[in-house]
Amino acid sequence: MIFRNLRIIFRIGLVIAFFCFLIVSLGVLQYFSLKMINTRLEQLVYHTYVKTELAQDMRFLARHKAVLIRNILLVEDKEEKEFELQRIRKEEQEYNETLTRLTSLLEDSDENALLERIVAGQNETQLLWDQVIRLAMNGRATEGMRLLVDEVRSRQWGWLDSLNDMVELQSTYARENYLQAMASSSRTVKILVLLNLLALALGLFFAIAVSRSITRPLSDFTAKVAKIAQGDLSVQVRYDRKDEIDLLGENINRMVALRKKYEEQLEAYRLHLEELVDQRTGELDRQRERFISLLIHDLKGSITPVLGFTRRLKEGKAGTPEDTLAYLGTIEKSALQLLETIEKTSADLRDKSVLDEFHPEQLDMVNLARTIVTGFLPKVDEKQLTISINNLERDDWDQLRPLMITGDPAQLRTMFENLLGNAIKYARQVIHVELKQEKDAALLTVSDDGPGIAEEYQKKIFEQYFQVPGSQKGTGIGLFSVQKVVEQHRGTIEVDSRPGQGARFRVRLPVGK
Repeated sequence: MIFRNLRIIFRIGLVIAFFCFLIVSLGVLQYFSLKMINTRLEQLVYHTYVKTELAQDMRFLARHKAVLIRNILLVEDKEEKEFELQRIRKEEQEYNETLTRLTSLLEDSDENALLERIVAGQNETQLLWDQVIRLAMNGRATEGMRLLVDEVRSRQWGWLDSLNDMVELQSTYARENYLQAMASSSRTVKILVLLNLLALALGLFFAIAVSRSITRPLSDFTAKVAKIAQGDLSVQVRYDRKDEIDLLGENINRMVALRKKYEEQLEAYRLHLEELVDQRTGELDRQRERFISLLIHDLKGSITPVLGFTRRLKEGKAGTPEDTLAYLGTIEKSALQLLETIEKTSADLRDKSVLDEFHPEQLDMVNLARTIVTGFLPKVDEKQLTISINNLERDDWDQLRPLMITGDPAQLRTMFENLLGNAIKYARQVIHVELKQEKDAALLTVSDDGPGIAEEYQKKIFEQYFQVPGSQKGTGIGLFSVQKVVEQHRGTIEVDSRPGQGARFRVRLPVGK
């Protein structure tokens, strides 16, 4: 097989190099061919154009000189005659210079023969014009006019006809040169097209020969790999070659051996994974049992005083009306604690269920924060706390500027209620809420002056059911829900706190979708 003992990368490189050589060679050939045609065409067009222009200029100067000579005959003032005479001498000089340039450009016999006629006509006409000028300068204008009409005009017209013939001859040469250049260009283009087709055919033959040396063994590989994919691990690929094909066969054999090994390991991993799942399920069950036990403990702690004082009232052990009111006050307080525990647990579980759905839309974070804070104002006033939004007191909150983001309103409400609820629960005097935009993100900060959070618990507080030792009673779901909301919105949350110095929660959310 052609190129069989060459490495594949070398074969591919050879094909690419060959095509590059063809492209560069053809490009250079076309460039110089077209440049030669263009140069020749420019020379022909330029020379013909210049000669035509010079002949036209000479014709114009000859006609204009006849006009100036008539002016000398017509004017009577001597100074005006001298002025016209100067103009004639100047145009004679221009004519002679133009004639010299045209003579240097003429090439064939027809042009030179016509040039001799032009020079002869000029000389004959010039002698008669000089006589007319002398008569006019000597005050004999009538004789000069007669000479101009009888003698000069016939020779002048012969001269001008020769100039017209030169212009026509150059125009004829321009058309012939153009047709010649176009014919040469057409022949060159045909030759270049033929060369391109030959080069393309040669390149395709070379590429097909190289590709077949690669694709034939790969077809056999495809059939054997298909068997391996169907589960037949007894297939072996063998090729006695010193190239990438042989290396590929060795790698396929190695892959089959590794697949056998990995299938055995995968079975072992599956068994281990089942053990891990059982272990994690047990941990979740224990966390749920711990949560339920805490909930039962809280409920039992609130029901026990109710039952105790209810029995005392039922047994008539309240000796005075004051005792009865005290018992009823304790029962009411315990019942309220029980209701608070139930409502808190229900809200946390509801917040957790909200995380299962995500419906983003445009909303104003400032308006959402203002609404939620307003709802918490009774608790804030009950604890005699001070709360501000962007350093503004409650009476100035209508001055807050909107902050638009794209997010799930229900989830963001859950997040903000949990952060604000924790701040109210632990704050001593002051709560600060701040909302602002930094570049393409919205920044929400909720801070309080409460007891703070020890550093070793600042990561654990976001775990489900976790509660900081010694903290107020809760379900351990609030901050877990906050983190899930932030993750749903592809944001970040940070906590900055030291024991005794309060806590600050920073939430950064993208403004766009």
